[in-house]
Amino acid sequence: MITRAMTSASVLLGGPALFAILLTGPVAMGDPVAYFEEQFNGPTLDPSIWRMEVATSGARWCDTDPGQQWGPGVWVDEGAECYGVAAYSPYGSAVLSDGLLSVSSANGQACPYLVSRLPGSVDLFPPSGDFTVKVRLRYDRLTSWGSGVLVMDTEDTEPVGTNSPATRETVLMQLWGHTINSSLGGTLQIVASMPPPYEMHEFSLECVGTTYTISVDDQVVYGPITSALRPTAVWIGNPVLAYWYPTDWQSFSVDYLRVEVPGPVSVRTVSWGKVKSAYGKGGE
Repeated sequence: MITRAMTSASVLLGGPALFAILLTGPVAMGDPVAYFEEQFNGPTLDPSIWRMEVATSGARWCDTDPGQQWGPGVWVDEGAECYGVAAYSPYGSAVLSDGLLSVSSANGQACPYLVSRLPGSVDLFPPSGDFTVKVRLRYDRLTSWGSGVLVMDTEDTEPVGTNSPATRETVLMQLWGHTINSSLGGTLQIVASMPPPYEMHEFSLECVGTTYTISVDDQVVYGPITSALRPTAVWIGNPVLAYWYPTDWQSFSVDYLRVEVPGPVSVRTVSWGKVKSAYGKGGE
């Protein structure tokens, strides 16, 4: 609406000011729209988005620090030894059923690992502007060995050489069984505890400018905090090869992954007749 203060100012300034106000009119942001959306409705996952070649088989990360994904380390092919231990597929299951992606493993040595392609043909995140990442999931089984969803800032997700799955300084949000973790403060730390894990919850990472907020079911649990990080990729599961001893992995189910951006701006138009009429009155 045109406020009383704006109308008064236009009279003081003369007709042209009112002309400009009427032409511009009020602006309002529309409802958020999906920039990227994965509903996990199946029947299969899109290999142009996800690196399906390593989902439940193939290369796994051999880290020098047992239980970690940050490096230094190296990717090893299936059957190749990592500190004397090898992993053989299937590493577990990543099953699409009833609109959910259910991830689990009884392999002991490896877990399913779904990572978005980067470089790739599909961008999960806008290169600039505000956005919100939403992930809805529940844990079906909790253990001491984590798996979950990780949103990160990286240039390359190829599982080759010494290219680590992520670094401690580039994780914007990590949903990891018992905890929610983030590097938005500079290095990876626990920022909140998980809500009751065996129920579905929506986790969101909202970016406005360079300020981030993490929420659970629309309740803020961390932030707002300013960071130069900007997400480019997501992985689901856990990429490590457990060479230290057979590992009992957590299992979970994801309902959706959605990246939203602000909707288009609506502008009220004004007829030329009304503009002329208002301009004439303003000049009286």
